[in-house]
Amino acid sequence: MHTVLHADPVSTSSALSRLGLAEEVLVAAAMQGYLARTDCTANHPPLFPSFVAWGETVRALREQLAPMGWVRSDERNYSRTIHPEGHIAIAVATGNEATGLATESPATKSVKGPSTIDALEVNRHQDWLPGLEPVATTSEEQENQPSTWLLLVHHAGNEVRSELSLPLDVGLDGRISVWRERILLRPIPLEPEVVDVTPPQQPDIEVVVRRKA
Repeated sequence: MHTVLHADPVSTSSALSRLGLAEEVLVAAAMQGYLARTDCTANHPPLFPSFVAWGETVRALREQLAPMGWVRSDERNYSRTIHPEGHIAIAVATGNEATGLATESPATKSVKGPSTIDALEVNRHQDWLPGLEPVATTSEEQENQPSTWLLLVHHAGNEVRSELSLPLDVGLDGRISVWRERILLRPIPLEPEVVDVTPPQQPDIEVVVRRKA
């Protein structure tokens, strides 16, 4: 199956404009999630850094899109941000190390639940490809549902990579790995961690000055 890939700045800008979006909004939301993660310490529960990064990305995305008429939806505990015309929605997910790379095909890091699976079914009905035709007639309920795009975010060692992609299906491991379209966003370079250098403690040296005879 051929995935439509937007990797250069011109193609990315055009694809996002078609969806009523700007790259700056998506990149800023991804960065907010990263900053929230960096505030975590070893005393937080192990799952908390990933959870708070996801939550802060969702929050930042919603707050930036709200003035443009986008609305939040948490129906069935599936958090999405929906276009004012109701034809597309954006959810946030953590992607694997292939996220944001044109030469790789990404997948979500976690297995997705029933709400996401239902959203993929809507995507397939609304934007199917040869080999992925709907197995049944599209219901009126599905026709009224938006296509759900995923803002995939991956925190690498030296950068934050992200992309806005339209998912179609999961792999055998239950992770989303089949994509209709991928819009790669510019990576956010991260400054190397500052290491405090403490000079070694030296004993005081007493210098004795004597007058020459």
